[in-house]
Amino acid sequence: MSYLDNNVWKHISQTVGDCFMNPEQYMALYKTDRREAIRAISHFTDMKDKAALGDRKARDAIIDYYVRIIDDLCNGVIVSFIDKAVNFQNIIDNDDEIIFELLMASCRLGVLIDKYNIKNVITSETLHDIALAEQWVMEKYVSREEQLRFIATLIYSMSYGQDCIEALQYQDINEIGILNKDYVYVTYKGNKIRLPFLSFESTGTIVNIQKKTTQNSALNYDMQNPIVVTSKYNSSRISVAGYDVTPSDKDFYYNERIFNVEVVTLERLRDDYHTINDIMYNLFMLNQAGRGSFIVSGSDMGVGKSTFLLSMIGKCPESWGIGILDQQNELQVGVKYPNKNVITLVENSKKNLAQCFAYLLKTSRDVMVVSEITLPDEVSELVNAAMRLNAGVSATMHSLSPNEVIPNLRNLMMKTSMYNDKSTAEEDLANSIDMIIHLRRLDCGRIVVDSIHEVVCNDITPEMFDMKTLDKKTLFYELAGRYLYDMIMGHRYSLRPIIRFDNHLHDWICENKPSEKYINKMMRYAGREMVSRVVEDLIWTK
Repeated sequence: MSYLDNNVWKHISQTVGDCFMNPEQYMALYKTDRREAIRAISHFTDMKDKAALGDRKARDAIIDYYVRIIDDLCNGVIVSFIDKAVNFQNIIDNDDEIIFELLMASCRLGVLIDKYNIKNVITSETLHDIALAEQWVMEKYVSREEQLRFIATLIYSMSYGQDCIEALQYQDINEIGILNKDYVYVTYKGNKIRLPFLSFESTGTIVNIQKKTTQNSALNYDMQNPIVVTSKYNSSRISVAGYDVTPSDKDFYYNERIFNVEVVTLERLRDDYHTINDIMYNLFMLNQAGRGSFIVSGSDMGVGKSTFLLSMIGKCPESWGIGILDQQNELQVGVKYPNKNVITLVENSKKNLAQCFAYLLKTSRDVMVVSEITLPDEVSELVNAAMRLNAGVSATMHSLSPNEVIPNLRNLMMKTSMYNDKSTAEEDLANSIDMIIHLRRLDCGRIVVDSIHEVVCNDITPEMFDMKTLDKKTLFYELAGRYLYDMIMGHRYSLRPIIRFDNHLHDWICENKPSEKYINKMMRYAGREMVSRVVEDLIWTK
């Protein structure tokens, strides 16, 4: 932080911090006994750790303490400093970092990026232009209390928070990134936007942030473990790297993938974000009621795969058991749906994937979910759950288009000991996965369901033919046609397009109704009436 060059900032930060490290100072300030002071300091230490891991209530509580301390210590020197540290009358008459903090206290960064059409960098000049246009943010700082709170927030950021990126973790962006002490960027709608006016005092500050935000990791971030991926309490995924795995001792990498802690329902995806329409909403409601299996795919980062998966999980009946395998507990399904019967297992070095799945299956889970498929065993165990235990399975994965989903899953399955034949793997996948829901971000930034495909198995079975009515010649041609199709296509499945987004019409088109196999599967749990109503909608709008 550039304003840290001012020694008065450091002095006040040290004074405030000492009140929660030194029992005598705490006793003098709060007029209490030593036992209470020690208890309060211990509680404050716990809150610091929680705040560093994304607990906003703990962070706000610390800032409240800071406001009181600064207010109590407001002698002539500190009052004079506050008046000089931040110009609360003219936003431009401040350091760039202070200007940015003032904007972030009242504005949404994503909204500003859209409003001012920012693509790859927010320069100092751009920041000043935005500040002049958004001068209204200073209206809240008329009162002394709001001024003290702003000062307290900055002091918290530099002492126990995430320094110059503290405010970013609560913004409507996809990622926060650090490459070195002078390179900070954010990711928004797929664009990486540098913030050159943000910098750290030293690489040691970055390392301190890396260590604080990875406290949840099973492995400590150090020279023996120079790469760590974990998550915060608020679901943000933290990825850090440094020491011997980076080019130099000046390069310490930090990435915070921000996941919206707010539950976005299917209704909001339909009514507010227009990611789906009524026809798709009814189809997804049927799929969940019928215990259907699906994969949510997308090629772009931050396209909303996890958000969409959560919205679908929200439609599972509360009487069902839900099993979640989540490598960093990013979904936090149990927190977001406290009334649902959810068991979440976080993979670690002590239990492998197969053991985690075995536990979930033994607890009578009706639905099995993998937050994001990256490993071979995740696919094979999901297939095992779908085929042998009749559980509805779902997951997210990166994929350029729906056409690559099954091949990618098949290739992962072939890396396990369970499969050594690609045709068998494809057949099992086609019998396990009902739908592929592919998400895409339009040029305007809106996220839509780009397509819905049903996965259809092409395996030849006696049930496909009516042996009583077909003569031998017709049966031979049918079988030969099926065999030739399998030989030419080279795989045991096909994708049946159900709905796709038309770029010219800027609307969805229904292409086919689901297969009889899918319809019959849905009837087992959803009932004939619901299935008939949804299928009729698809046919009517085709």
